[in-house]
Amino acid sequence: MCPDERPVKTDRFMVKDLADELLLYDSAGQKVHVLNATVREIYLSCDGRNSVEELVQKLMAEFTVDSVTAKRDTVAVLQQLIDLEIVYLNGTEARSA
Repeated sequence: MCPDERPVKTDRFMVKDLADELLLYDSAGQKVHVLNATVREIYLSCDGRNSVEELVQKLMAEFTVDSVTAKRDTVAVLQQLIDLEIVYLNGTEARSA
């Protein structure tokens, strides 16, 4: 995953904000995902404008974590979200369910 890639949320989930968590419901696949506070912040910033590197910087500022940990965690979270088809990288269309 390149630092300048820009993750984007898919539009297939209904979203319910629960303050410290975020609930995502995929009615097509009848799946529910609950995102904790850290993953919630990363997900909410996946708007196609923020690069992976900018997400790392936001995580560092929000949770007072060092750059190595922030980068490792951000990339791991983004990869999970991509694998679950919750987000996709700029220019890469999400697969249909």
